[in-house]
Amino acid sequence: MRNILNVKFEKFIEDFNLQDGSKDANWKRFVNYHFFSQFQPGRLDTDADLLDQICVEVSWYSQIHGVLFLLNDQILSEVQDIDDILQRDQKGLLELYFLTHGNMDRFVEQLERLFHTLDVIEKKEGWLKLLAYAMSKETVLRWKDNPVLKIVSYQNMDKKGKLGFSDRFSQSFSNIDYIRIDEKRLQKIINSNENSYQAEVECKSALLIPSEGKKLGNAYILCMSAQELIKLMTTSDGLLRRNMFEDNVRDSQGFSTVNQEILSTLKTYPERFVLFNNGITIVCRSVKIENGRYVLENPQIVNGCQTCNMIYQAYSGGMDFEGVQIIAKIIGTDMVDVTQGIVRGANRQNIVYEEAFETIREFHKNIEKYFEINQVNGYQKIYYERRSKQYAAFSQIKPYQKISFRGLIQSMVALFLNHVEDSHKHEYTLLKDYKDILFVDTHSCQPYYLAAFFYLNVDVLFRSKKLPKELSSYKMHIMLLIKEMKGGVSPDLSSDDIDQYCERVLKVLENKRLEQYALEACRKFEEIRAKWIALKGEQYKYGIKDSADFRGFLIKEIHGISEHHDAEKLYTGYVMNIDLDKHNTLFGFIEHTPNNIFFHEFDNPAIDRSYIGKRVCYKIVRSDGQERAVNVRLI
Repeated sequence: MRNILNVKFEKFIEDFNLQDGSKDANWKRFVNYHFFSQFQPGRLDTDADLLDQICVEVSWYSQIHGVLFLLNDQILSEVQDIDDILQRDQKGLLELYFLTHGNMDRFVEQLERLFHTLDVIEKKEGWLKLLAYAMSKETVLRWKDNPVLKIVSYQNMDKKGKLGFSDRFSQSFSNIDYIRIDEKRLQKIINSNENSYQAEVECKSALLIPSEGKKLGNAYILCMSAQELIKLMTTSDGLLRRNMFEDNVRDSQGFSTVNQEILSTLKTYPERFVLFNNGITIVCRSVKIENGRYVLENPQIVNGCQTCNMIYQAYSGGMDFEGVQIIAKIIGTDMVDVTQGIVRGANRQNIVYEEAFETIREFHKNIEKYFEINQVNGYQKIYYERRSKQYAAFSQIKPYQKISFRGLIQSMVALFLNHVEDSHKHEYTLLKDYKDILFVDTHSCQPYYLAAFFYLNVDVLFRSKKLPKELSSYKMHIMLLIKEMKGGVSPDLSSDDIDQYCERVLKVLENKRLEQYALEACRKFEEIRAKWIALKGEQYKYGIKDSADFRGFLIKEIHGISEHHDAEKLYTGYVMNIDLDKHNTLFGFIEHTPNNIFFHEFDNPAIDRSYIGKRVCYKIVRSDGQERAVNVRLI
């Protein structure tokens, strides 16, 4: 007979095209997928490269079957992530997770050998490169404390495995924790990841907020203890339920000044915390009172992520929470528009960078709809999963058909902004660097669709072993080569010609011709790489992926020109005024920070007085030290 776990395992194999793998290897991958999904729900659905990286298959570390590294609560997938996070937070707290299905004694032996030889061993695998850089002298100087080591053992035995680490090894970590999971615990983890669970909260006092009855649900303001909040937001293993924060517009902000103040208040004035802190907001499908406790169905903490993370850190550090109280607003509603309004309203009262709201902008909703109504002949439909796990209920949509915001911005930077060397960076770093160029309201959805099409389908070719495995880390370069070789130089994203360009490229790729062109691109890449190394020297075979010089060389080899021009920034703003100059031609100013931008009819012949007060997009040119707006268009 089948049980729920077996059925989910079979579906996992189908969803990820693992039919050719052994049952044992697939089961280990299944356990890795669900256990590590706790740290960023939905991430592994749309980041197959990360899933490959955390599933370890190295013969000399045969007892290490899964790895995941966190820095300031952020998953590390690239070495660049470490620099990006430390640049933002200054100091870092490293958490290292190692998962094993095997013999604990051999596992301990292999793990100690790994850390003792980390400086000298060959680092072909991505996880080894990450670990080595995170533990390097340069990075250690920026640690807040020694790393936390988390050992996860999957076994169906009742007795707890023993951790026989040497004193020398143990002293390198601030703490070593042991987590054991079996089939029963794994099922609970899956339920938690799917947010299909109930939570109970006990409080000393509460106030019912009058509402419009069933139309908006019901709401309460509670005064709850810190211990109750900990029970609400942690698993039985003591891990933070990160899926409770999916609807929060921002994740933990690391060791920011505000967070340090929260931690300081908890330590110094625990009884005053309830007065100094704004509290948290919880939205759930329903809230009801049973036996004096509040029962929450599928709770989401939509505001107060920083408060919760600091309380969790204090809890992890063994702090006494006696006397600490938190104000919680709890709303029970199943209306999506009400939930989204609460999310935006609750977070607008605090300092939240506009980037945090990026994917709830109308432009992203338009991209999502565009994907849903389009399909290329000979290929499966693709979807833009702008909100984590939004297509989870649609079993017919497989992970390889969904692209996340991370994948979309990375592929756009590679294919249309001509910076393939930056495309592996963290999504928020890319958004900060390119926010005036990408996801502009006046852009067509077509280039975003084309970028996603390349990203997902080239990835499928690598995973089905139809392209050379050794080139998989250069996936973005291969995508760029296919696009340039079959479509030529692409117009600017704001150009009237961009739709025609994208349609032409997609037409060329119809009827499964992508595989043929991808193989041609792989051969071309190897040819260009060999030529680059022969020209520059053997030492230049390293660092190609991150090299802007190599990108320029690659473009020159394809088109015979040095390289593309960088995409021009496109700005938006409101026209403040329009007037006539002494030559009877129109001029005016557009609202802009730090200085308003001048524009003239000479550069913008279509402009007239009807533009006053309307929102426009424009580019900025500079001459003789002065700036002016050109290509001014109504939005």
